Amino acid sequence: MKNRYFFVIMILTVLMCVRLQRSLGKSNEVIVASSSIQKNLVTESVQQYNYVPQEEGVFSFIFINDTLLDAYKFHHAILIYGTLSDDYIQILLDEEARLQTEIDTFILFKKPDIWANGQLAVILAVREPEYIEQAFAKYGQLIAQILEDNYYQRVKQNHYVGGVSSKMKNMLQKYGISFDISDSWLIDSTHQDEDFIFVHTHFPDRSLFFYKEPKPQIIDDSFALAKRDSLAKKYYNGDYVLKELTLAEPIEFAGLKGIRLRGVWQNDSLIAGGPFLSYFLADQDTLYVIDGIVFNPGERKTDYLTKMEVIMNSFNLIRS
Repeated sequence: MKNRYFFVIMILTVLMCVRLQRSLGKSNEVIVASSSIQKNLVTESVQQYNYVPQEEGVFSFIFINDTLLDAYKFHHAILIYGTLSDDYIQILLDEEARLQTEIDTFILFKKPDIWANGQLAVILAVREPEYIEQAFAKYGQLIAQILEDNYYQRVKQNHYVGGVSSKMKNMLQKYGISFDISDSWLIDSTHQDEDFIFVHTHFPDRSLFFYKEPKPQIIDDSFALAKRDSLAKKYYNGDYVLKELTLAEPIEFAGLKGIRLRGVWQNDSLIAGGPFLSYFLADQDTLYVIDGIVFNPGERKTDYLTKMEVIMNSFNLIRS
């Protein structure tokens, strides 16, 4: 027993003293490690989905036995679950955390940068094996949110590493807006007199538009869906929203309040469709609409949609 505690202390000492390497792995990958892997339980409890229009998982889980964790411990996202008798649970939890798990039956911990810089480890510890299913029932959605936030930050980091074009930002400022985009995007100002600015890029096809009009009396879910359809019909050759696959929710962004739509667009004449994201935001006088779409038939779309969200979240309104 003394040797085991000495081993733990040595590991913690080394981790504190050695400069950590950068974490590895694709943005959507999550290493799932346990002494007893239950793939269906983890997937059903934690996986998040986008409709693109088919259902597409946000995470790509890599399931491993915890005896193999040393080979994967530099990955940027790791979910470890197990009992207090499992070696890695004992190593990663201090005495206070182990005692708390004994009292609460199961408990969730979040630990950054254990083995690598920019790493997130989520640890779900239970007192006995029979409590694992209950633990996932209680904490599954919270784990999903933690991993999804980490995934978004990873995509955002990669976007800015790729570079933002100051030239494009300056050009967009002429239209009263700013986004962090690269030189690969093109601006279409054909309809600027109608307060509609369109930017797009290819491989895969992605587009982003900004539109404004006098603020209506009511901005609710029905208004947002109808307005999105009317704008797309006019400027996007007849796109429309698949309402049964679209979620509307309140949002506060850039000091403005409004509605966010996340869902699926369709175009019957072009036999095309894909995911989209829209923000409907208002100040005292003006409604602002920011909309992003992805068209990447036959290929994964969530990563590009998330990158689109990063770009949309970089939005700044340039007030004169």
